[in-house]
Amino acid sequence: MGKNSYFNVIDLGSSKIRFASFDNNLEEKFSESIEIYINENLQSHFEAINKIIKKAEKKFSDHIEDIVLILDTAQLFTIDISLTKNLDRSSKINKLYEPLILELNQIIKSYYDKYYLSQIIIDKCIIDDGKIFEEFPKDQLVDNNLKVDFKLICFPKLFIKKIRDDFIKLNLNIINIFCSSYIKSQSYVKKISEKKTTFLDVGLRRSSIFFFENKKIKLIETIPIGGQHITTDISKIFKISEVDAEKLKKSFNKTDTEFSYKNKTSEDKMVIYDIINKNISVDLLKKVILYRVQEIMDLIFKKSNINDRKNTLEGSDLFLIGEGSKLLNNNSFYLDDRFGFKSINYYSETDVQICKCGLENHKINYELPKITSKKQGVFEKFFNFFDK
Repeated sequence: MGKNSYFNVIDLGSSKIRFASFDNNLEEKFSESIEIYINENLQSHFEAINKIIKKAEKKFSDHIEDIVLILDTAQLFTIDISLTKNLDRSSKINKLYEPLILELNQIIKSYYDKYYLSQIIIDKCIIDDGKIFEEFPKDQLVDNNLKVDFKLICFPKLFIKKIRDDFIKLNLNIINIFCSSYIKSQSYVKKISEKKTTFLDVGLRRSSIFFFENKKIKLIETIPIGGQHITTDISKIFKISEVDAEKLKKSFNKTDTEFSYKNKTSEDKMVIYDIINKNISVDLLKKVILYRVQEIMDLIFKKSNINDRKNTLEGSDLFLIGEGSKLLNNNSFYLDDRFGFKSINYYSETDVQICKCGLENHKINYELPKITSKKQGVFEKFFNFFDK
């Protein structure tokens, strides 16, 4: 919490910066968003952040210091790992949490030293070879052994260092960093009643899927292809600038038209003035977009060997989120659905809602047992490990 006594959240999107301040009751006190022109560096992003922060500080008449940061990157890296502890005496599971997390961090340091560990997700706890818990059982007693399955979300360490350094230049302190596509999915799935739910987040240069069963995350996969690749395709095929290509693509966001592989005449009822002026075929443009959207779907499922898990996804409701998915908002897309989704839907989300997801995850994160920073000797660590 910053000096202004509010929780401040920044979503560092590739094409949009979102900022919101909330009180202890998660009520919005200030929000602002700025769209960023597509580029390869972060200079314009931090110019936008600086502009927003100054506006917020003027409103609060106070300095903003602490920030919860949510972001995504095409280099997102996930790890599935299981750790086991065998005990000589009974112990509360809370006492075992610290050494498990320390071991996880040591594994990252030893084998994935180029990555920053952003989020630790407890997938499943198995106590004494029989008791299975899908949530962390805070007060449960462990008699003989404990096995915990984790899902870890990591970012490139150099990327995070650059981000932190740039925030320091603005006198902002990052108190937590989360993966925006995951925390959004985690929040949205709570509002959906279906047993199986899949989210496809289409970002600027990255797309990710998150599969939940009974509200628990079961699968995370990502590929470095997103909405920017659709823009590039349009630019190359129609020989126009990427700025114009992006405008053409976005012109479909508020339309209600059909994208399919069927042969159609050029007498499309949809009128887009930019296209008329450039003599661009609406049908060809729609096919370019459709093929790239289909490729994103195919590649991301292929990467995760999802063909072997077809029965897992079958009957799942697929929800499309992210800036890149706005293209599919009102339009009808007839994709080759080989995975048996029950339905394919667009999930409408607001800028404030996205920032609130970051705050919710921040507060949940602090409900878990804390790792103390006190340094311990070898024997002290040994006895504390087995202490009740």
